[in-house]
Amino acid sequence: MGLDYSYTIVIDEKDVDPLRDYLKEHGELSGDCACIRFEVDSYVMKYLEGGYDWTPHQDRSEIEKYIGNDGKARIGCIYIKEHKLPNASGEVSVSFTAATTNMSLLFRDSYSIRRWFIHLSKEFHSILTYVDLEHEGHRLIYYRGQEVNIELKGEGHLEIGKSELLSIIQDFTDRSRHFYE
Repeated sequence: MGLDYSYTIVIDEKDVDPLRDYLKEHGELSGDCACIRFEVDSYVMKYLEGGYDWTPHQDRSEIEKYIGNDGKARIGCIYIKEHKLPNASGEVSVSFTAATTNMSLLFRDSYSIRRWFIHLSKEFHSILTYVDLEHEGHRLIYYRGQEVNIELKGEGHLEIGKSELLSIIQDFTDRSRHFYE
């Protein structure tokens, strides 16, 4: 089985239906599958040319099928899954999972796709938005109104425990202050 990287946005439950409408405006939504239009960057072009293989295997006419008149590329099927969070009242996580390994690598690398999810986070007042990179870890990209870039590498960060992780962050904050004064 291949890679299944995903973007996850945590929003208020009341914003789920407006989020679906937003997805329809910026692509197509059919059941649990979305096809979203993204700005073209070098990674999107690489994906359209045949992904992360050694040599591109799509010709120009094949690539142009995926690029609209607005210059944006259609990427999909991206699987959409909603999950009500049990420990947070009225919060829902919405995951956007890559359908293929090549799409997962695109999710990991593309600046354009990251920007799109940050814009989505702002639009729906995301509590938290992150990229799940499976065994590589997690990349937090948005937190309560602010763009962030926090990488939790590897699987070990899940085993640390909440209090120890908070202690690590506090220790870093306390010891990095002298760089800013």
